[in-house]
Amino acid sequence: MMPTSRHEDQLLICVARRSLDDAGAEHLRALVRREIDWEHLVQTARRHCLIPLLYHHLNSVCREAVPSQVMAQLRDENQENTQSSLFLTGELLKLMDLLEGNGIHAIPFKGPTLALSAYGELGFRQFSDLDILVHKQDVPAVRKLLVDRGFRPKFKLTAVQEAALLHYDYVYDFGREQPTRLWVEIHWGIVARYFCFDFDFTRVWDRLEVLTIAQRQLRTLSPEDLLMILCVHGSRHLWNRLAWISDIAGLIERRKDINWQRMLRDAAALGSQRMLSLGLFLAGKLLEAPIPQEVWQTVLADPGVPALAEHVERRLFAEENAAPGVFEMGLLHLRMKERKRDWVKSCVRLLATSTVYDWMFLPLPDWLFFLYYPLRPVRLAGKYGAKLLKGSEPREFD
Repeated sequence: MMPTSRHEDQLLICVARRSLDDAGAEHLRALVRREIDWEHLVQTARRHCLIPLLYHHLNSVCREAVPSQVMAQLRDENQENTQSSLFLTGELLKLMDLLEGNGIHAIPFKGPTLALSAYGELGFRQFSDLDILVHKQDVPAVRKLLVDRGFRPKFKLTAVQEAALLHYDYVYDFGREQPTRLWVEIHWGIVARYFCFDFDFTRVWDRLEVLTIAQRQLRTLSPEDLLMILCVHGSRHLWNRLAWISDIAGLIERRKDINWQRMLRDAAALGSQRMLSLGLFLAGKLLEAPIPQEVWQTVLADPGVPALAEHVERRLFAEENAAPGVFEMGLLHLRMKERKRDWVKSCVRLLATSTVYDWMFLPLPDWLFFLYYPLRPVRLAGKYGAKLLKGSEPREFD
């Protein structure tokens, strides 16, 4: 049974994959022959970051059945995405030259490398920034290199705040306006500490692979580590983009050599097997990703996965895909953890970990930085309690 009755949503599900077999192409032709709200379809494809795949499959399979103005619009937007992808790829190569030339080991992930890994084509995936993983101890040096070349941190931090960011957070955002606007995220982790995904990144560096981009060889994540990270990232954001599920399906389809048993063992040791299973379940159910039968049985063995997937699918294809409130989000995040001890750890970390939003809300001199820890629960209670009293739910943790 399809998770949605709208023809437009069914069409997006059909095209949200790297390739279509004969049956998939015939299904797409049948969907296009139905009454389609093309404006709604294009708007929804934008929201789910699926314009490239929508254009590619419509153009390849049934271009003559699509209104000419719709094909022209999709062609123009697809061309813009291709140009953006090529620009960002060029900028990534420049940044990698900069980092490696200064003795900093770096791993690009998501962005161009994920486009090639999951689809084999840079233009098949939409992305708007660059994500680079480095060793935590190298972040200050990376910051200096970027600032010297015109980048500015998203937040202006003191030395003490920056040290706390490195200790408690996982990403440092930098932006540049000239000569062309560009955002870069420097990672030493994947998600915030309260999400309790305590990944051992020392092992990641030992399992790197080589990926060729524009005749340049870059080290990138192994398919097992990338797949695990994609599932955690999607779970963190409650899978509100179909493109994130498409990434997983594409990676599984292209990489026949995934070491599934190692990945399942790693996920179980991290307490992240349910998040991995949820991502695999969505990719298998919605996009028919070729998941080995023994792995699929492991996915189905967790009774919490189908219920979570049903919730995700319901929100994914809702008319108004508004972000859930903070309490609904928090409950869903807890349900995505199979170990009860992680529930307690997650709540404690959320209340006890000072963040950049605390520092921006109430600037304090460095010698009073310790006050942020007792003040954080008070600030959260005030912020979210006030919104609940007004009848509106806050949208995210900070």
